[in-house]
Amino acid sequence: MKAFIDAHYKMMDINNDGLVSIEEYRYNCITRLAVDDIKLVDDSYNNLVSEEDNKKGGITLERYQELYAQFMGNENAKCPAIYLYGPIPE
Repeated sequence: MKAFIDAHYKMMDINNDGLVSIEEYRYNCITRLAVDDIKLVDDSYNNLVSEEDNKKGGITLERYQELYAQFMGNENAKCPAIYLYGPIPE
């Protein structure tokens, strides 16, 4: 499972700088989802990242692993990790 998570992160980190920026998140989302308004993707990213993520300039691999664990194991519908793969359909 760790190899899967790490591989997906590396696919998202297009410029290999060790951070998934909003631009990389956008690209990942729009290649997988039909989105009418890019603002939905931006809102998802902004709900996903923490203040610390923003200070660093994006999501590190360590943070992505943490978010993935929350995505899989946290039943709270308001957990930020629900946005890991993009906007949540209403």
